[in-house]
Amino acid sequence: MKHNNADSAERRKYPRINKRIPFKLETGQGIVSAETINLSGSGVYCRVNQYVPVMTQLKIVFALIYDTEATEVEYVECEGIVVRVEDISPENDLWHIAIFFNEIEESEKEKIIKFIGKNE
Repeated sequence: MKHNNADSAERRKYPRINKRIPFKLETGQGIVSAETINLSGSGVYCRVNQYVPVMTQLKIVFALIYDTEATEVEYVECEGIVVRVEDISPENDLWHIAIFFNEIEESEKEKIIKFIGKNE
């Protein structure tokens, strides 16, 4: 049986938003700069400036900014694990990685879901 992306999206438990949000990852080896490609309550797909191997455990902090003046900001802290790595441009230090949030408080997840709802 063939599955297409629309089927996959329908099966997702949490809504997802395509939005660029700069953030930092702590790998245990140091801090990595990242930018979201898309974000959901269960994980993030992002661009990073350093290779991060699959199964790497990460500490993550997002600043979710609701307006252009940055007067309403919510911080989200969680932990995640790298589940996929794609070479985009290794010579320019660019990779795409998929991170599953394996340690996230329900209140932190709710902040992400609220942010997505206000930015759809």
